[in-house]
Amino acid sequence: MTMLFGLFFLLALASIGRDGRVLPAQGLLAAGCVAVAARGDVAIAAVLAALATNGAAWAGLRRLAPHETGGRGLPQPALIGILGGMVLVLLLLLALAAPSDLPMLMAAGVVLLGLCGAAQPAPLVQFVGLLGAVNGLIVLAGVLGNGMLLLAALLVWAALGALGVWLLPRLAWLRVDVPDEG
Repeated sequence: MTMLFGLFFLLALASIGRDGRVLPAQGLLAAGCVAVAARGDVAIAAVLAALATNGAAWAGLRRLAPHETGGRGLPQPALIGILGGMVLVLLLLLALAAPSDLPMLMAAGVVLLGLCGAAQPAPLVQFVGLLGAVNGLIVLAGVLGNGMLLLAALLVWAALGALGVWLLPRLAWLRVDVPDEG
């Protein structure tokens, strides 16, 4: 269980500054984390929600993700977001250091990392960061067995989905082939 939560946490950390290609893996890991850490109706609903929401998000985002992956590395704001996320999670773990609550702390850490990803300058990366934070909320709801938190996470995801369908195709980061004037 700890290894699965650690992988989920590391994937959330590695996804800061990246586009939505990581969402299907995040969904699988989120569902696995809830499946091994919790039991009950809310846990089953959280597993299904993690799989469905991340699959739907990637289905919608894959046409918008850049196709070139050149070896340029991470941009400077992404490195700052990663370092800031690590500091925030370290402070969270130090403030609430209880070994029995490790799944809850790791899920809360994923929410913080998603919010650090949402502080990036590119709109697609911001959107994926917010979806990563919602993934953490879904896992947190499943681990805690809190149906209201799960409902709130799904409502946030629905609002992000509606906003993404309407706004993301209109933003300037989309590649537009403009003829050269010269």
